[in-house]
Amino acid sequence: MNIIKIITLFLLLPLQVRADSIPLGNIDVRLEVTAHPKIEVGNPHGGWYSSIKLESSPENHSLYQKELPVTVKLRRQEGFRISVKNPLILTRHSTARAGADQAFSPAQVRWGTDRANLRVLSTIPEAFNVAQGKTRQTSTDYILHISALAPSGPNSAGKYHGQLTLIFETNS
Repeated sequence: MNIIKIITLFLLLPLQVRADSIPLGNIDVRLEVTAHPKIEVGNPHGGWYSSIKLESSPENHSLYQKELPVTVKLRRQEGFRISVKNPLILTRHSTARAGADQAFSPAQVRWGTDRANLRVLSTIPEAFNVAQGKTRQTSTDYILHISALAPSGPNSAGKYHGQLTLIFETNS
């Protein structure tokens, strides 16, 4: 008897469903665009340095160095990290007449906004914070200082070269 009541109840349920159309009206959609963090690094006058020539120091002729201005522009960030991919070693590959390969001491690469307090860069990232302005984009000028000791001994003259790869990352 209970089974008949349950079956009858299931048969009557579909008859009670109404198929009236309900107007939805206008649906407001609000789109929010989130700009991803961005970092731009370059020469203050535009572009980047394609070639850097180290010059000997007047006080110490075996010390070669160069100081370059670099501008870092950040959008929606309060800081960044910088490191070197590999130590910079300037080398001269020998020819048959020039003798053995020669190399400078590993170069010291330093970075900062104040010459008196430049930080030595390595493969471990160094964090730098920037002063926040009234806009979401900040631009700060930094100093990149590279120095290395020339090899000593006979037959060390020649053209030396090396590759410096700096890695910039936002703090996000």
